[in-house]
Amino acid sequence: MGLIAWMKGLFQKAGSLFSKLWNIAKPFLQQILSSSAQAVWSSLQDLAVQAVAYVATQGLPDDEAKRKAFEEFMLKAAKDKVEQLKTNEFNLLREIALAIFKKSQGLT
Repeated sequence: MGLIAWMKGLFQKAGSLFSKLWNIAKPFLQQILSSSAQAVWSSLQDLAVQAVAYVATQGLPDDEAKRKAFEEFMLKAAKDKVEQLKTNEFNLLREIALAIFKKSQGLT
């Protein structure tokens, strides 16, 4: 299986899982996120999982390097939306995307 086919399958699995978890988490997130952050969050959910998958393939040495790579990926892909999020909202997006990626890989 080629790398591209593997990545496509990974994104499909992660996207499906993300949608299911998003439906569960949405009521909770509506309580803690501003309405503008909720709109940004909804539009970035698939991109966030793609960013986590990208970071996982980079072989980075520590969590700080992974955090920076995730942020750079997201800023490059959707700077205008990412900059609307508060730091804690962005970190929450990253953590949820990481959990979904790990679940899709059978790591949790």
